[in-house]
Amino acid sequence: MSTLQERFALAIKHYEKTSGKKFVKAHLADYCGVSRPAVSEWIDKNVQTLEQDNAEKAAKFLGVNHRWLNGLGSSMLDDVNAKDKLVVSYRPVMAWEAPEDLDPNVYVIIPHVDVKFSAGDGRVVEFEPSQSSICSAQTWEWIQKKKVAPKHLITVDIDGDSMEPTIRDGSVVTLDKSINTMEQIQPNKVYAIRYGNELKIKRLSKRFDGALIIDSDNPAYEREIVELRDLEHIGIIGKYVSHSYDGEI
Repeated sequence: MSTLQERFALAIKHYEKTSGKKFVKAHLADYCGVSRPAVSEWIDKNVQTLEQDNAEKAAKFLGVNHRWLNGLGSSMLDDVNAKDKLVVSYRPVMAWEAPEDLDPNVYVIIPHVDVKFSAGDGRVVEFEPSQSSICSAQTWEWIQKKKVAPKHLITVDIDGDSMEPTIRDGSVVTLDKSINTMEQIQPNKVYAIRYGNELKIKRLSKRFDGALIIDSDNPAYEREIVELRDLEHIGIIGKYVSHSYDGEI
């Protein structure tokens, strides 16, 4: 009788052949709601069987029979209904009312945070950011292209014109919250920052002596310099990943 690891190897080949995509352990882990190391244990270690719920989810993701995957069925594709097979083609979603309307094999849901960041002279922080019921969706293909982890992503609203024409007033910006220290700043990249009592989206660089240079893309705004002694008033909230604009042009 084949091992779980041998059956996973066959199921992964089937997945890649039918979907036209390379198998990624992280995607299976997210789909099943388990850790990445847990999936590595299933595929690479001497695990003999899966819990029923995990077997059903993993089999559905891979497009195979869950009983076969767990060593209980005779054929890899027995009893695999069309509705359980992986959706392999990328189709634009014209309208959706809830995240569960989207195929989790294709889309990642990014939460929106109810706080505006200024692309201007600064927006005073009057409350702690809270997650909104609004959210956005991106494809796994986009996530891989950007080389970001979905769990670190949020979107925020932009208010002001200091980053125009790059980021227009009223845009929605996606941020990577895992980039949140001064040491992670890359020269001339865009970040969301807390500056004293203000929230801003700005282009940051470090001066040779460690001072922080804050630039706007709009030439009407002057460069700001935060000296080394004042850096305690700066907090890095996240790095710019992308933005969208849905206003008038």
